Amino acid sequence: MRLILRAAFLFVLFFAVYFGVERLVVYPLDPREASPSSIGLQGFKASSLETPDGKRLVYWHHPAQPGRPTILYLHGNAGNLRNRKLRFERLVKRGYGVVAPAYRGSSGSKGWPREAAIAKDILHFYEELVNGSLLDRSIRPVIYGESIGAAVALRLSVEMAPELAPQALILEAPFTSLRDVGEAMHPALVLATGLMQSRWNSLTYAAEIQTPTLILHGRDDPLVPIAQGRAIFEAIPASDKTFFEVPDAGHIDVWKASAQRKLYQFLNRFD
Repeated sequence: MRLILRAAFLFVLFFAVYFGVERLVVYPLDPREASPSSIGLQGFKASSLETPDGKRLVYWHHPAQPGRPTILYLHGNAGNLRNRKLRFERLVKRGYGVVAPAYRGSSGSKGWPREAAIAKDILHFYEELVNGSLLDRSIRPVIYGESIGAAVALRLSVEMAPELAPQALILEAPFTSLRDVGEAMHPALVLATGLMQSRWNSLTYAAEIQTPTLILHGRDDPLVPIAQGRAIFEAIPASDKTFFEVPDAGHIDVWKASAQRKLYQFLNRFD
């Protein structure tokens, strides 16, 4: 009887972790759809793309000014696209283009968020962007990954065809893996993260990056210790790479004035 009860408990624990922790903690996304104009975001358009498995993927976009790069913005794991309004405004104010897809379960995009599905969606999205099918012309972007978006960016950079490589890669508060994030928060979370389908083993992907890379990481990040960002930096073999430690910044306030200056200096190298 004890063995049966124990097995039943583990079965329930597994599904509680998978459907509960993974969805609510790893992907606490806001599914509500909003147009850029409804939040006062001028010059942006909302469009959608069908994923390889027939889901609707929402994305917002704004063209770049001549001589400025377009940023493929891969957002973090909380909220939705409208939470990035201020960032988008600052980027387009300086002439940069922005293309921002919303993961499954965010901003009107359909489907259940998990690593394999998100990775396939964003790879498909990127290919359509580069080959000119997504917008009115072929775009070779600078990829910007925010938090879990940094994990998406690293995997994307490795899984795309070499000839489609982006101009550059920007990683904000990257982590080495979800397991490492869980362990840093509390050792007991290692079991929970071990049961998840989403692993995001970014350190493995970092070892294959040859693209010019900028990493921004808050010195006082309580969620992703800055040591993980440095580990990603050290693992990247690209000779053109920069790590910027943002003073007095945590996880969600990385865009201090000093970080923005470093970001724009880096972006201005590309077109």
